[in-house]
Amino acid sequence: MKYLAGVLLLFAGVACSTPQAETEPLVVKVAVINFDPVVGDSTLHQRFGWQNPKALAEEYQAAISEISHNRVRLDIVSWQDESVFPIKTDGFVYSLEEFEQCWETRTTCHDPDGIDYLAMFSNYNIAQRIDAGEMDEVWIFGAPYMGFWESSMAGPGAFYINGGVFEEVEVSKPFAIMGFSYERRLAEMIHNLCHRTEATMEKVSGGWDTTDLSTDWAKFAANAHQSNGVAAVGSCHYPPNGVEDYDYDNLSTVWSSASAWMDYPHLEEKADSINADTWGGPEYHLNYMKWWFSHLPHASGPSETGLLSNWWAYIFHFQENVIETANDLP
Repeated sequence: MKYLAGVLLLFAGVACSTPQAETEPLVVKVAVINFDPVVGDSTLHQRFGWQNPKALAEEYQAAISEISHNRVRLDIVSWQDESVFPIKTDGFVYSLEEFEQCWETRTTCHDPDGIDYLAMFSNYNIAQRIDAGEMDEVWIFGAPYMGFWESSMAGPGAFYINGGVFEEVEVSKPFAIMGFSYERRLAEMIHNLCHRTEATMEKVSGGWDTTDLSTDWAKFAANAHQSNGVAAVGSCHYPPNGVEDYDYDNLSTVWSSASAWMDYPHLEEKADSINADTWGGPEYHLNYMKWWFSHLPHASGPSETGLLSNWWAYIFHFQENVIETANDLP
C-alpha cells in the first residue's frame, strides 16, 4: 500500500472546481523549412532510407489534435524544401561528401555542430512573417548533425524550452522553433514537444523539483522512482513506474493517480495499478507519449490555484499566458 498512500497525498490542497468544455481549438500557424538536399535524382532522406518529412508532419498534426482532445490545431501555412545544408554558427556548410563521411564514421563531423539560428531567421524573413501574422512558429526538418535544437524560442521575453533562447531577435512577439529529424519517427517528434511542455510548465510553476509535490505541475509529473513513491502521470523520460530514463516498456506495476488528471481541476482521490500495458506496445515510446499528453489538463477557465485548466494554452499561447502574466503566476 506504499504507492497507494503516496498517490493519495497528491490531492492534498488541490483545487476542486468543475471544468468547462472548450469550444474552439488553439490554432497555431506553422511555417516549415525542410533542409533536404537533392542528391542525383533523389533527396537526402530518400538516399539514406529515412522518413518522408511531409508524411511525418501530417502524422504529427493528426497526433497533436488527437492527444490534445482537439484543443490544438496545427495549420501548416507554408512549406519550403531547401536543397542545401544549413549554415553552422561558424559559417561552415557541409558538402554532400563531407556529410556522408560524417554519418559513416561519426568522427569527422563538424564542431561546432549547431546551426546559425540568427542567419536562418534572416535568410527566411522569419521576423517579418511573424510580424505580418503569417505564422506563429517554425518547424525545421533535417538530418542528424545538421545541428538543430529540439525546441527553442526567439523574440522578446523568450525563455528556455529545451534549446537556444534568442531574445535579441527584433520581432513583435516571441515564437517557438521546433527541430525535427527525418531520420527519426513520430515518437521523437512528440518527445520534443514533451520537453517543451516540461520546460514551459516549470517556468509557469516557478520551478520543478520531482521530490517536492507542492505545485500542480509537480503533482502531475510525479513518478514513483523520483517522487518518493508517489506516482501520477510521470515525465518525458520517467513513466509513473519507470526506474531509469526511457523506461517505457517496464511491466512492473505502481499505483498511479493518472486517471484523476483527466478531470482537472476537479481532482478526485483515484488510484489505479498501471504499467507499460496501460499505454501498450510494441511501440511503447510512441504510445507512452500519446498517453502522457492525453492526460495533460485540457478544460477551460482557471483553477483555484490561479493556473489555467487547459495547459495546452501555456505551450502554444505562451506570450499571453506565460510571458505577459509571469509576475502574476503562482
